[in-house]
Amino acid sequence: MNYRKFGETGWQVSPVGVGCWQFGGAIMLDGKADGWSGISDEESAATIKRAVDLGVNFFDTADMYGWGRSEEVVGRTIKELGVRDQVYIATKVGFWHDDQYRRTFNESRDDILRACDASLQRLRTDHIDLYQCHLWRTERWTEFLDAFEILQKQGKIRFFGVSTNDFDMVEHFAERENLGSVQSNYSLLNRGVEEEILSFCRERGIAFIARGPLAMGKLSGKLSKKHRFDAEDIRSKWLEGEERKNFERDIETVERLKLIAQKKGVPLPQLAVQFVLSNPDVCTTIPGAKNRTQLQGNIAAGALPMLASEELSEIERTLAAPS
Repeated sequence: MNYRKFGETGWQVSPVGVGCWQFGGAIMLDGKADGWSGISDEESAATIKRAVDLGVNFFDTADMYGWGRSEEVVGRTIKELGVRDQVYIATKVGFWHDDQYRRTFNESRDDILRACDASLQRLRTDHIDLYQCHLWRTERWTEFLDAFEILQKQGKIRFFGVSTNDFDMVEHFAERENLGSVQSNYSLLNRGVEEEILSFCRERGIAFIARGPLAMGKLSGKLSKKHRFDAEDIRSKWLEGEERKNFERDIETVERLKLIAQKKGVPLPQLAVQFVLSNPDVCTTIPGAKNRTQLQGNIAAGALPMLASEELSEIERTLAAPS
């Protein structure tokens, strides 16, 4: 596996990591479904073990995924394997819930410090490699920065980052010039980071993590306009109101992209991951995988060469075509 430089951390990370949201399973948040259905801890653990066997060394989770379940599965499995010193564990802080499972926010310095201790316990480790703000927007970024610096001095975290699609939030978290990473959505269906975030990270040596390269399954090629999701699946909201129009438009685009994948002789999900990794500013991408089969497809995509200029041009024309 050809590892990539991760900003200025000194790390070499696998081009394809594992996004661990799905390992948390389905939860309720603010009275609505959140998370992923059809998840078992046994298959999740087997998927993590297979990832390590194949050379993956970057795992990205968060405390709110399954309200700690994802962290517990990741921590328990990594400890059982005895490879803690061979992998990088990234997790996030910012969202939590009250006793009615309504959204609350951990954005004060003390809340963040307490949340970190809870994550360390669930992850069964004495340090977190990358601790990230999970809030896409906050007015209290200085409290996050203060907490992160305290945690670094205590040895509880190595580096910190921010998970957001908003450029001004990236700027705020980079104010003290010690931001380790930025994590944002980046896929064939969502290329907003190409406008400002990627160049900002490149110029400052900040690692960029591409989340959602498969657009939560839209780029799997398995969905149709008539698809139905389980009621407890977060994607069920795509079928409601204005969201349905966006979903149907994306599916039309995906159908056109399938033709390019067929021409190349690769599955569409692999083309999607290959596209993201063809941008040299991407340090790693973290597609989710519900099982070992999906994982192996993601990793195979990471071994593909960067797309050639003519291939990228064909993709540009396809994406620009009216739906």
